Order: sequence, then C-alpha cells, then structure tokens
Amino acid sequence: MARQLADRFGDPAAFTSIEHMLASARPDIVHVTTPPQSHLAVGRACLEGGAHVYMEKPFTLTTSDAVELIELAQRKGLKLTAGHNGQFTHAMVEMRKLAQAGYLGGRAVHMESLYCYELGDPAYARAMLGDPDHWARKLPGSLLQNIMSHGVARIAEFMTGDEIEVLARGFSSPFLQGIGPWRRRR
Repeated sequence: MARQLADRFGDPAAFTSIEHMLASARPDIVHVTTPPQSHLAVGRACLEGGAHVYMEKPFTLTTSDAVELIELAQRKGLKLTAGHNGQFTHAMVEMRKLAQAGYLGGRAVHMESLYCYELGDPAYARAMLGDPDHWARKLPGSLLQNIMSHGVARIAEFMTGDEIEVLARGFSSPFLQGIGPWRRRR
C-alpha cells in the first residue's frame, strides 16, 4: 500500500515501518490516519522521533492515553493536535466572527451541535457502518466514539470555565438499520 501511494503521488520514498520513516525522511510533521487503536503507539513514536503530530480523531482510546501524548509533546516542545478539519468550514469561520462581534450575546449557557455521517453514498455507509468488524466498532464507545468528537469540536472553543458538562447521544436511523448489521457484535 505504501509503495502504491508513493507511486500514485510521484514520491520515491515508501515506508512500511514508522521508525524507518522517521529516521530516513525526518518529517517536520506527521499526519496520523491509522485506526485509533494505534494512535498512542504511533503518536508516541512520532513525538519521540521529533515530529509534530496531527492526529485524526478519535484522538486516543482513553483519557490517560491522551494525557500521555500531551505531556510527551510538552516535554519535547512539539505541537500535537486532533484533526478536526470541520473547524475551518465557511460556517465555522462565520460563527466565530458572529461570536467575536457579540452577536450571540454574553457567555454561552447552553449549546447544541449535531453531526451525522454523510450517507449520500450508500456504499460508504455499508463499508463502515455495515461491517461489524470495522475498527470503529472496536472502539470502547463503538460508532458513537468515532463520531461524537466532531460535534464537541464545533463548540469546544466557546465552552469556557472549569465546570463544563457534555452530554452525547447517538441513534441509528431506520435507513441505517435497513442496510445491514448496525449493532456491534459482542
């Protein structure tokens, strides 16, 4: 797969080992797109190798894993961030401008954010949501853990203070229920 991607993008380098990639290419930043079950080990290796890390969500499987990576990045003087590219959509940029201009009033006391899978292409839904062995189903929070960070990321910058309560709910629509096994196997 690495060789195929390198050929596709005209890059002579292809690596099958993160350690070899870090030692040979010496990247300034690594975009981690592997399943989240590997994020702690891959993130740790990248930070130890001197690279900044842009980690796709879910950032890590547990809070303790996240804390470990954050503390390592701080010790190394490196940047580490969760990949939420939705933060830069036109709607988010406009919302920030409205908030900064005082349009929303004072301090927020209640906010809601919705996020859904793009199901315009049923093949996507079947590939991930219909596969009971997909990596997203193996997360501690199953499919909800894979998606909930998007909704939280949209409003996190507006949540200030030390006592913040986040409630997350997930459900499967009749459409999803109809395209295949949607519950996690136990």
